[in-house]
Amino acid sequence: MNAKDNKTFLTLLEKSQEAFTLGLELYNRPTVKYRVEGFSFYICNAWELLLKSYLIKSADSLEAIFYSTKATKRSQSYSISECIKKVFTDKREPLRRNLEKIVSLRNTSIHFVTEEYEQMYAPLFQACVINYVNKLNDFFHIDITERLDQHFLSLSVNIDSLDSKAIKKKYPTSIAEQILRDQMELNEETIHTESTHFGIPINHNIYITKNKKNADFIVSVAKDSETKAAIINKLQDPKNTHPFSYSEVVNQINKWISRKKINFQVTISHGIRVAFNKSDLDLFIKFYEIKTNIDYAYKHVLGNNNQSPI
Repeated sequence: MNAKDNKTFLTLLEKSQEAFTLGLELYNRPTVKYRVEGFSFYICNAWELLLKSYLIKSADSLEAIFYSTKATKRSQSYSISECIKKVFTDKREPLRRNLEKIVSLRNTSIHFVTEEYEQMYAPLFQACVINYVNKLNDFFHIDITERLDQHFLSLSVNIDSLDSKAIKKKYPTSIAEQILRDQMELNEETIHTESTHFGIPINHNIYITKNKKNADFIVSVAKDSETKAAIINKLQDPKNTHPFSYSEVVNQINKWISRKKINFQVTISHGIRVAFNKSDLDLFIKFYEIKTNIDYAYKHVLGNNNQSPI
């Protein structure tokens, strides 16, 4: 790549990170009501520039992001949808599906978006943010947290549940039906996609404690209490509560080590090992008794067989 092309490549990569940061800042401002639309614009721009930078780097040429049309015979750069298909070739890949859904939202935002879309797309937005951080590091060894604090990566979202009756009263029939249909499709895909690359569920977890100092709020199970509560035993889907398999835990730890630029080294008989492996994980699990802690491990029991994924 010549000096001129390299300068353009670096500019694209820098602007990608700027667009990502602007998207986060816009979304996390409490007074902004246009944040769903604005975030979708900026995050799509960030991804498009990131993927174009990756294509340029892979081909070692700026020409990798351009094509000529037969009608005009002029060079045009690929759209974000074309870049997604070129980099993520498996159309079933959760990360690709996440991006395609958000690109679709961005295209819709040009014409019309309701405030209910925030509740619907919040899990996809959060996954998209984490996916960007990871791919920026995988592709270019850049840690975005060096330019912004880690807590900015958590989106401030409105997680009130959608009320179908209220939506039908609020909007014309055609719009209400479209909102409810979009909600159903997103929920279905999130449930059936065994990966947090598509969507990250946002939940409120409530725990019972006898120590009032550790409580965020106080309730009573008494019938005459002003703040009533009921204890409910509900089955949890382990793919949501404990999403990582044994191998995936090792993979995620190695990514974290790389992202944080930690000098991880283990002396072995024939040299030095620089990657965290399953043997290391076994030692941590045994030392900290992780498999006995339900916060970290889930035991799947079927007859006399049992498995304990992390």
